[in-house]
Amino acid sequence: DEAGARTAAALEAYAAPRPIDEFGQADLRTKAERQGDAWVDLVDLAVACPDQPGTSGYRTLIHVTIGLDELKSGLGTACVDFVGTMTAREARMAACDCLMLPVVLNAAGEPLDVGRLRRFVTPGQRRALNIRDRGCAFPGCHRKPKNCHAHHIHHWADGGPTDLRNLVLLCGFHHRLIHHGDWEVRMAADGLPEFIPPQYLDPLRRSRRNCTV
Repeated sequence: DEAGARTAAALEAYAAPRPIDEFGQADLRTKAERQGDAWVDLVDLAVACPDQPGTSGYRTLIHVTIGLDELKSGLGTACVDFVGTMTAREARMAACDCLMLPVVLNAAGEPLDVGRLRRFVTPGQRRALNIRDRGCAFPGCHRKPKNCHAHHIHHWADGGPTDLRNLVLLCGFHHRLIHHGDWEVRMAADGLPEFIPPQYLDPLRRSRRNCTV
């Protein structure tokens, strides 16, 4: 039907293989993996909409319950609304941009802290990020701001602030790469983000910026 055709067309567009990068690396995801990532991207677009019923103009609100040690180390699991559990590392990544409020527990299972909205990017900060980064800031990426997350360079769980000098726009693919891969991101002296490749890609680990957006 018409709805199915629109869904299939959107999935096909978002599931297209990424172009070969400057290091000659191709997109090694299977078709199923690319379609799964595409579905997540489409859901991200939906939950970012401020017109959802019952959200008061904020992104969809999710609670994650996690132990303090797991939150800091990224090891272990966390309990999440609707889905049951996820790894602590995934919880750290998800908390970067979506309104996932952390309920942090001590060793006895008692709440130490319930996250507050001020830990997350405000609409004004998001607009400033969109203007500065103009899309995913990762070198060579063409994803637009609407397809990006606001990533904390120094994670708030480790004491990182939610301000522009500690934030960078990343698409879902490159957000996962920064959290789970060997690339690093930092803010340069001029206030723009730059990325450091792993040594096996560039032995000198020279910084790079996205000049395509």
